[in-house]
Amino acid sequence: MTTEIPSDLVPFVQRMLAERRFLNEKDVLAEGLRMLQARETLREEVKKGFDELDADRGLPAEEVYARAEERIRHIENGER
Repeated sequence: MTTEIPSDLVPFVQRMLAERRFLNEKDVLAEGLRMLQARETLREEVKKGFDELDADRGLPAEEVYARAEERIRHIENGER
Protein backbone atom coordinates (compact mmCIF):
# COMPACT_ATOMS: atom_id res chain seq x y z
CA MET A 1 0.00 0.00 0.00
CA THR A 2 1.31 3.41 -0.87
CA THR A 3 0.24 6.53 0.94
CA GLU A 4 0.94 10.21 0.77
CA ILE A 5 1.40 12.45 3.79
CA PRO A 6 -1.00 15.41 3.68
CA SER A 7 0.91 18.61 2.95
CA ASP A 8 -0.15 20.25 6.23
CA LEU A 9 1.43 17.35 8.17
CA VAL A 10 4.72 17.19 6.26
CA PRO A 11 6.47 19.76 8.52
CA PHE A 12 5.50 17.74 11.58
CA VAL A 13 6.80 14.50 10.09
CA GLN A 14 10.01 16.24 9.04
CA ARG A 15 10.45 17.58 12.58
CA MET A 16 9.97 14.10 14.06
CA LEU A 17 12.68 12.80 11.72
CA ALA A 18 15.01 15.76 12.36
CA GLU A 19 14.68 15.22 16.12
CA ARG A 20 15.50 11.56 15.51
CA ARG A 21 12.31 10.46 17.21
CA PHE A 22 11.69 8.18 14.23
CA LEU A 23 14.02 6.73 11.62
CA ASN A 24 11.76 7.20 8.61
CA GLU A 25 8.30 8.33 7.47
CA LYS A 26 6.97 4.78 7.61
CA ASP A 27 7.74 4.60 11.34
CA VAL A 28 5.93 7.90 11.94
CA LEU A 29 2.86 6.67 10.09
CA ALA A 30 2.93 3.31 11.88
CA GLU A 31 2.99 5.03 15.27
CA GLY A 32 0.07 7.22 14.24
CA LEU A 33 -1.90 4.14 13.25
CA ARG A 34 -1.04 2.41 16.54
CA MET A 35 -2.33 5.44 18.42
CA LEU A 36 -5.53 5.47 16.34
CA GLN A 37 -6.00 1.77 17.01
CA ALA A 38 -5.55 2.35 20.75
CA ARG A 39 -8.07 5.19 20.68
CA GLU A 40 -10.62 3.02 18.88
CA THR A 41 -10.04 0.18 21.35
CA LEU A 42 -10.63 2.61 24.21
CA ARG A 43 -13.79 3.90 22.51
CA GLU A 44 -15.09 0.31 22.31
CA GLU A 45 -14.30 -0.29 25.98
CA VAL A 46 -16.11 2.90 27.00
CA LYS A 47 -19.15 1.88 24.96
CA LYS A 48 -19.18 -1.50 26.69
CA GLY A 49 -19.10 0.29 30.04
CA PHE A 50 -22.05 2.49 29.16
CA ASP A 51 -23.95 -0.53 27.87
CA GLU A 52 -23.31 -2.26 31.22
CA LEU A 53 -24.57 0.79 33.11
CA ASP A 54 -27.66 1.00 30.92
CA ALA A 55 -28.37 -2.66 31.76
CA ASP A 56 -27.96 -1.91 35.51
CA ARG A 57 -24.81 -4.04 35.71
CA GLY A 58 -22.53 -1.42 37.21
CA LEU A 59 -19.34 -2.08 39.17
CA PRO A 60 -17.83 -0.36 42.21
CA ALA A 61 -15.72 2.66 41.21
CA GLU A 62 -12.53 1.19 42.72
CA GLU A 63 -12.80 -1.88 40.49
CA VAL A 64 -13.49 0.25 37.43
CA TYR A 65 -10.45 2.45 38.05
CA ALA A 66 -8.19 -0.54 38.66
CA ARG A 67 -9.34 -2.18 35.42
CA ALA A 68 -8.94 1.08 33.48
CA GLU A 69 -5.40 1.63 34.76
CA GLU A 70 -4.46 -1.94 33.82
CA ARG A 71 -5.99 -1.54 30.36
CA ILE A 72 -4.14 1.74 29.79
CA ARG A 73 -0.85 0.05 30.68
CA HIS A 74 -1.57 -2.71 28.16
CA ILE A 75 -2.42 -0.21 25.43
CA GLU A 76 0.70 1.85 26.16
CA ASN A 77 2.78 -1.31 25.88
CA GLY A 78 1.23 -2.16 22.52
CA GLU A 79 -0.69 -5.12 23.89
CA ARG A 80 -4.29 -5.97 23.15
